[in-house]
Amino acid sequence: MNESIEKMTLREKLTEADRLMRELVDHLDNGFIPKARNLSRTIQEHGSNTESLSDMSVRQHAAEIIDDHRFSERLYQKIGALLVAIDGDVTLIQEGQ
Repeated sequence: MNESIEKMTLREKLTEADRLMRELVDHLDNGFIPKARNLSRTIQEHGSNTESLSDMSVRQHAAEIIDDHRFSERLYQKIGALLVAIDGDVTLIQEGQ
């Protein structure tokens, strides 16, 4: 992605960073956080009654949350790379180059 970032104009970098940030917020608000809360609530509701809640069910929900976390991390890294590139472009503009 770094090679493709270098080929982008400043405007394209800003637009892409904005898009990715919106995607991350949407993913967290509508995917990751509800899933994590749901798992937490489910575990609390069942308490120590292990017969009503299987380990496999908990593992499956946890695996989904881990996958969502990995997706969030990838978006975060892309956003970070874009912001570093944007900072570099703005610095060059400020220095008059």
